[in-house]
Amino acid sequence: MMGSRRRRLAGIGAIVAVAALLAACTVEDPGGDSTGSEAGEEGPDAQPGPAGPDGPIRVGIASREILNDYNRDIIAGVTSVVEAAGGTVEVTDGGGDQTTHNDNIESLINSDIDALVIQLGDAEQMAPVVQRAVERDIPVVTAGVGSLVEGAITDVGGDEALMAEMLGRTLLGSIDYEGTVYAFWVPGAPLLETRLRVFEAMVADYPRVTVERVPTEHSPARVQSQMEAILSANPDEGSIAAVWAAYDQLATGAVQAIQQAGRNEIKVAAIDGDRATFPILFGEDSPFVATVVQDAVHIGELAGQIAIDALSGDPEVGPATFTTAWVATRANGIAAAEARYGPGIWEELQLDRDAVEERYPQTQEVVVMQPVVPTD
Repeated sequence: MMGSRRRRLAGIGAIVAVAALLAACTVEDPGGDSTGSEAGEEGPDAQPGPAGPDGPIRVGIASREILNDYNRDIIAGVTSVVEAAGGTVEVTDGGGDQTTHNDNIESLINSDIDALVIQLGDAEQMAPVVQRAVERDIPVVTAGVGSLVEGAITDVGGDEALMAEMLGRTLLGSIDYEGTVYAFWVPGAPLLETRLRVFEAMVADYPRVTVERVPTEHSPARVQSQMEAILSANPDEGSIAAVWAAYDQLATGAVQAIQQAGRNEIKVAAIDGDRATFPILFGEDSPFVATVVQDAVHIGELAGQIAIDALSGDPEVGPATFTTAWVATRANGIAAAEARYGPGIWEELQLDRDAVEERYPQTQEVVVMQPVVPTD
């Protein structure tokens, strides 16, 4: 039964990948309550899934890298669901290298896991190794890949195009749609390529905005060094309007360089809503003006639950399972941070919530965004 089901999924992979935006998708609110498929509705408190053939279920989690809250929280979300079902997890770290990532996936497949969750990676390059999991009747769910890997059940994550538009609209609005924007991204990272592509498409409608691409590495220190050179080459106020960062960690390097140069008129924004981002957002005279917040823990919870459900049947999910996102600014950042991390975030960050609100009155609402897909 399982073998025929998985072979059927593999056979239609190419078709559903093309139909991703038209198929049924799962969407979430900040609290994690699903408004979509049954897999999302079950969540982390669902009844325990089936046991594996040799005892409690074993789920492999292959992460391309473990660098920030986004990576760690997805792992934590998967782990919480699997452990609630009486299972165990095994985690690998590819160190940012796709070849190592693929090797790790292969090793997990050969270690007699019952299900596999893959975090990040290139869909085309992972397809052959995912197919090997399919051939061994191991259900595969991806998280944060941004497209369907052929043979996988679904990809869980934020809607990259939507989040990129949210980031672009926020940053362009902060500079009145005029000036030079330096865009930091890591070439070859699929999600980051999508975010940059969407931003540049937006900028095409605003002739007073110029985008200067800055290819970089997954390193805030590298971004800081590059930004220092850019500032040295553009010493006049107004010569740089903003910095677009593909994700928060890259933004921190740019912010450091900008503050050291005393150029706080430059606006900076990014995607992820990491814990460490909020002290920067609320810093005095900070150039960092906004982050698009993702609920990474819930991405992991959904991915883990779908993988468990697949062991006993076909989860009712489409090829893209989307979670929500919202923009945090200094004027709504308190509610935005608490929606993501809970009211205990201030003690964790050692920030005085009342002092933050006194300095930055909370005059904006948190607007939760999600894709809306027609249902049958």
